[in-house]
Amino acid sequence: MLYDTIFVQIQGMPQARLPDINTAYVKYRVGAIHALKSKQYNVMHGCLISINALLPAEYQVVVSTAEYNVLAKVDITYHCNNCEVDITKEDIEVFDLIPNGMESLLHGGKANKVWSCIKCNKLNRLVSTSISQTILQNPTFLGIVPESPSRTNGLMDRMKFNIEIERWGWNLLGELEFKMGKFRDDNWKRGDNDDLSSRIDFSLDDKES
Repeated sequence: MLYDTIFVQIQGMPQARLPDINTAYVKYRVGAIHALKSKQYNVMHGCLISINALLPAEYQVVVSTAEYNVLAKVDITYHCNNCEVDITKEDIEVFDLIPNGMESLLHGGKANKVWSCIKCNKLNRLVSTSISQTILQNPTFLGIVPESPSRTNGLMDRMKFNIEIERWGWNLLGELEFKMGKFRDDNWKRGDNDDLSSRIDFSLDDKES
């Protein structure tokens, strides 16, 4: 049928493009790593963006600070000792509570750091509160990175920029490596297409030396 023919042709397009994409990927990857090591950040940025542009849309890394902050957000919760409910840090307000006469005698008259639970409205002493923190497991590939840091004036700002742009570059490269690996796995099977295998260069390490 005509529809079956069209489907097969479209389905084979990513696989047919893989050797060309892989060749360009190797070129830009080597260039990005060299630029990173030699602090040529404009070149690095161009190489990484070019790698991203090579990949089909569904495999591209999203560059968005807002979306990255949502996914990479660290969740911190305070456990209420009264109602046994975990409360997010954003809903917690810590304040000083002046002790009464008896508490002042027992604790030396010092103010207590406390917070009020939004569920039961009872006070919890901060010192006896169990605080939990949930962070992303390392390594975790989100498919999203923040926008690249911007350079500002001043010696300290430039030093900070160098550290941040290098961290950003390696982070984006890692995300692209993960996406490229997934693209290869999804569109090329070593046992199914020997001709395609012979046209793909996997010797990335040799090309970097």
